[in-house]
Amino acid sequence: MRIVARLSSAAVLFLSAAAVAQTEPSPLYRNNDYKFAVIFPGQPMARDVTYMTKDGASVPARQFYMEQGGDRYSVTLVKLPNAAAVDFDIVKYTAEQIRRKGTVRFQFAFCYDPGVPGRQLNLSESNGHQLRASVYMWDHQLYITEASAAPGSQPALQFEQSITILDANGNDLDTGQGSPNCESP
Repeated sequence: MRIVARLSSAAVLFLSAAAVAQTEPSPLYRNNDYKFAVIFPGQPMARDVTYMTKDGASVPARQFYMEQGGDRYSVTLVKLPNAAAVDFDIVKYTAEQIRRKGTVRFQFAFCYDPGVPGRQLNLSESNGHQLRASVYMWDHQLYITEASAAPGSQPALQFEQSITILDANGNDLDTGQGSPNCESP
């Protein structure tokens, strides 16, 4: 009888937690104008920044960011209308710039989805933080994510893993085909 009562109590608690979770607003920040979504640990702000291309040109970019304590989270979007819709060299160059921010712990050359080149990087910064970064390019736009936080930070991991590239209709570009190796052709 006690086992049944405990199981019933556990079921009630589980169902109550599930009901509360369904009523909570989604922490996913969506921006259909810039075609991305990501889980920030709080409400992000936006600012205009510049991106330096490989040939030294300064290109306007938009950055969505937040700072919490000493942690920093950002998604920088660079529209490159004169570049190819997808350019492996631009992705590689941007990853090289990120690598200069610390000591590389590991890096991967994986596509976000087939046809969407990308890089994922994990670095140790001189301030003791771990920098989790990614670079992707799709439809003439460069997506750069950076989360600088204490090693093992759950919000930084969630931010890093939640980046979502949206199509023109606001749908996830990921077709569920996995993240294949993404070396240039």
